[in-house]
Amino acid sequence: MANTPTTAVPALQPDQLSGTARLGVVIPVALVSFFYANLLDYALPLYLGAREAAAQAAGSSFPESMYATAAIWRVTPWIIGPILAGLFSRLFGERIVWSLALLGKLAVPITLASHPAPQTISLIAVWQGFTGALMWIAGLSLVQMVPTHRKGFANGLLMTSMGVGSLLGPICGRVLLYRDEVGGLFADGQTTEAFRRLVNLAPLTNVPTLADFELLFWILAGTTGTCALLIGLWGQRPGRFQRDTPPDLAQTLEDLRTLATMPTFWALVIPLCLFGGAVFGTSNYYLPYRAEELGLKDGSSDNGWIWLTLLKTLMWIPGGLAVGALAGRRAPGIAAVLMIGGFSAAATCIGLSQIAWHLFASVAVFEFARQFMRWSHGGYLTEHIGDRLRPTAIGFAITFSGLGETVYGWTSKTIWNPDLDTFQSWRSILLASVAGLFATAALFFYDRIRPIRSENDPSQPVTADTASPEPTQTPTQTPTQHSPEASS
Repeated sequence: MANTPTTAVPALQPDQLSGTARLGVVIPVALVSFFYANLLDYALPLYLGAREAAAQAAGSSFPESMYATAAIWRVTPWIIGPILAGLFSRLFGERIVWSLALLGKLAVPITLASHPAPQTISLIAVWQGFTGALMWIAGLSLVQMVPTHRKGFANGLLMTSMGVGSLLGPICGRVLLYRDEVGGLFADGQTTEAFRRLVNLAPLTNVPTLADFELLFWILAGTTGTCALLIGLWGQRPGRFQRDTPPDLAQTLEDLRTLATMPTFWALVIPLCLFGGAVFGTSNYYLPYRAEELGLKDGSSDNGWIWLTLLKTLMWIPGGLAVGALAGRRAPGIAAVLMIGGFSAAATCIGLSQIAWHLFASVAVFEFARQFMRWSHGGYLTEHIGDRLRPTAIGFAITFSGLGETVYGWTSKTIWNPDLDTFQSWRSILLASVAGLFATAALFFYDRIRPIRSENDPSQPVTADTASPEPTQTPTQTPTQHSPEASS
């Protein structure tokens, strides 16, 4: 019988694995990082409500604006943080930067466990934002340090870890805060009632106190410290990873000059990043206030806040799938108009919601559109700018996004202070959402006059590129650049 020819599958040589990421360590650490961020997002508004109640019981006061203030300070470092993260990663390596950022982040839960003064909370919010920027950029870069044929697999695992960690965080937070009440029901054999209260089908009777939050913060500290050691010691194989040669200073300055004179770049960055960053802030700063106004939370008591938090994460999945269907097609300018327009309209609906189900529906649309806006800062922008300018263009896009969100946060808080009894969050939300709608109209008319898709720098080839550093919720799509709004 004649021998049937076979094609051998080439095995990876040892030098091909030199300096690559150990996914068995990196992906679980990424999952815990998303768990940390989303557990803190769920618990922090409730914790600050408990601080207000404790202060009133002691005859003192605690600022009601603390959540908005902390959220604004957390975003502020994202104006410069991603640039420093890239520089430090080049100088010291992604593994070292990620590990040190995790060690630095230990200060956040440890400080919160001591119930610090409001001024201290503002300081650790800045530190949380800065270490979050370092951790995200360095960590995402490390995930890309795998053999070329495994990049899709690595990014798919990263997307999965994002979804799992983001879902587990709020659920575990609710269990920890109400552990005494729910544990007592389980001990008495009332299993059905315990589950009903956990999923908010029956009201919880206990109100979490400051002592209930301390265990939660210490668990965050323990998992963060463990992850820092895991990444630092075993996150990467020995050797040097073969990477692209970074551009020199002269090339970077030339890229900046090219972008500065490119109408397409400014036509996209101003509405999508500068105004879009402000619209991101409507949810990041004021959603807990809207939830309280509509009865979903009351101080430290969770009356449905858990479901609003989980809905945000769940909507990233269909949003990510929709982004995957659009990415790489060099979509025309009307796509950008629909992205910023839909995002701003959903934010407007959040501000105008009168009952709880209105808020849930508005948040669902907002979080779906959030995935497109994340992708617009990297993938969509670079599809119309050109591959050679991609790193510089993305860096400036993130800077403008952070700048827009920061300016909006301080401006809205100055005009409508949440500490005042007359404060209503819908005014602050509409300030950004209506501005986003005006930016949408401006982009629409610009695209009618000078179509985005037909405007290309003649000296640069335009290449469709969906690989940008912010994750969307689809395993087949390389993540798009992370905006500061997702850096909790």
